[in-house]
Amino acid sequence: MSTTTTHNDLPLHTHKRSRRTTLNRVFAVVHSCAILALLYRHALSLLHSTSLTSFLITLTFLISDSILAFMYSTTQSPRMTPIYRKEFPENLKRVVKESDFPPLDLLICTADPFKEPPMNVVNTALSVMAYDYPTDKVSVYVSDDGGSALTFFAFMEAAKFASHWLPFCRENKIVERCPEAYFETDHSRLPEADKIKRQVGDEYITGERERLAFRKWTDGFTRQDHPTIIQVLLDNSKDRDIVDNSMPNLIYVSREKSRTSHHNFKAGALNALL
Repeated sequence: MSTTTTHNDLPLHTHKRSRRTTLNRVFAVVHSCAILALLYRHALSLLHSTSLTSFLITLTFLISDSILAFMYSTTQSPRMTPIYRKEFPENLKRVVKESDFPPLDLLICTADPFKEPPMNVVNTALSVMAYDYPTDKVSVYVSDDGGSALTFFAFMEAAKFASHWLPFCRENKIVERCPEAYFETDHSRLPEADKIKRQVGDEYITGERERLAFRKWTDGFTRQDHPTIIQVLLDNSKDRDIVDNSMPNLIYVSREKSRTSHHNFKAGALNALL
C-alpha cells in the first residue's frame, strides 16, 4: 500500500492494489488468445471461400469480430491494475492554514443572454463563490461582452442571494454548490432548503448603487455600441453574509464597444477584463 502524507505524517491519500489483479490478467490473456484464434479462423475461411456469398458472409464476420475485439481491448486497461483509493481531506484542513491559501481569481465570460441564459451564468458564479475556500481570498469577475441589462440584474439578485447561500452551504456541508443542481436533488428537502429558496429578493432595484449603475443603459445603448460598465456587486472588505462572514468579491465588467471601433473582436473582452 502506498501513502501520501503531510509534513506532520498525516495521511492525505492511500492506494493499494486489488487482489484480483493476477486473476484479471490471466483472464485477459486467455480471452485474447480465444479472440485471436477466432479471427485466424475467419481469415482462413475468407481465403478458402468458394463463392461470392460465402466470401461476403465471412468478411462480415471478420470485420464485426475485429471491431468487437478492438472494443474489448480498449476496456482492459483499468482491469490490468485495479486500485482501491482512499482520501483524507480532513487532514489537509488540519495542516494548511487559511493564511497559506493564495488569492483565487476566477473569470466567467458571457456574451448573449439568449444563447447563454443569465440564470445558468449566475449558477456558475454562485457555485464558484461557495467553494470551500477562504471567502476573503475569492474574486469572481464576470465579463459580459453583450452588455445585457438582464444579465446585470441577474447578478445583482445573485449577490443578494449569495449572502444566504454561502453560509447555508457551509453549515450543511453541501456538496452540490450550484443552487440549480442542489435544488434538483432529494437532499434539498431540508427545512432550511425551503427557506433558502425564498431568499431571492423580489424587491428589485431598491439601492442607490443599483439605480446609478442602470443609468448607463440609455436609449442609445446597444450590444455593439455602449460605454464601459464596471460594477462591484460584492466587496469582501465591506459586504457580509447573514452570519457576519466576509463575502467574496463579485465584479461585473462590460467593455466599451463602438460601431466605429476596430477592437470589437472576441479576445477583446478578456483583454479588457485582465
